[in-house]
Amino acid sequence: MAEPFIEVRKTSKPGSGGQICYEVFDGDTGGSLGYFDEESQAQKRAASMNGMIERETGNRLQRPTDEAEVE
Repeated sequence: MAEPFIEVRKTSKPGSGGQICYEVFDGDTGGSLGYFDEESQAQKRAASMNGMIERETGNRLQRPTDEAEVE
């Protein structure tokens, strides 16, 4: 089983006619956790949630780099 990880994706906001936004995405469940207009807001939310996962599991997450390929 893959280790859970919350990441940020650049995408189009649903129903906005192509407006760019940043989605906080749960890699474990494959679900969206919200959309943000600013990348910094999305990164802050993802970092907070990843920290919570680390505290709950006691394991340090191996975060992908910006150069990581999407499967």
